[in-house]
Amino acid sequence: MEEKQVPVEKEAQTYSVPWSVGDTWLGVVLLILLSVGMVVAVLMGINAQFMQNIGVLFLEMIYILPIALIFLWRRIHWKYLGFGKFTLDVIGIGCGLLIGGYAIIIAHNALLYAFGIDAQGDQIFEIFDQLESPVWFFITGAVIAPIVEEIFFRGFLFQGFRQKYGWMPAVFLSSAIFGAAHLDPVSLIPTFVLGCVLAYVYHRSNSVWPGILFHAAINSFSLCAVYVLSQYPGLIPS
Repeated sequence: MEEKQVPVEKEAQTYSVPWSVGDTWLGVVLLILLSVGMVVAVLMGINAQFMQNIGVLFLEMIYILPIALIFLWRRIHWKYLGFGKFTLDVIGIGCGLLIGGYAIIIAHNALLYAFGIDAQGDQIFEIFDQLESPVWFFITGAVIAPIVEEIFFRGFLFQGFRQKYGWMPAVFLSSAIFGAAHLDPVSLIPTFVLGCVLAYVYHRSNSVWPGILFHAAINSFSLCAVYVLSQYPGLIPS
């Protein structure tokens, strides 16, 4: 007599990393403390030339310090942040999500202009006007920022939250912190939307590389567009 097979319920997929959700929140606290320290240094009159040049690289590197401290303390290898391979279908998914994301961002910016509020692009115009040379700003925005921010917000925060709260709450939570970390209320919603796209891309690939590629492409295009318009203001119809 054949034994009747009883269907077994598929267990919910779990995600495990070598650091706890407590370590993840500790990373957020350390980032806040480091950011406050940098703001205090600026208010105390740190050299403006330093801040305009290689100093902007240092500002981005504060995202790595919390991870370095926690990983040294816990003796965790950097490989767990997601430096593995990924499949090309993730790129297609990311492109589709970015189209939808930018539709939201365009609507958001149009609403700001309707109420006479400067969008993020207008603030970057002001930054370009103050810079003697945009070289370090471009290097930081197009290369350094995508790498360190994807490592911190997706490789570290998103993974740490995902193993405790599940992937969807982790997407929203890590993206909210990503938006708040930019210290710009005007760009909070656009940054949050892009953070959601990048977090989901990480979730599908378990690799930081797709997010870094998307992040670098977004920043490069945005910075180049704003720089060209700042040099040739006649391109914008008055």
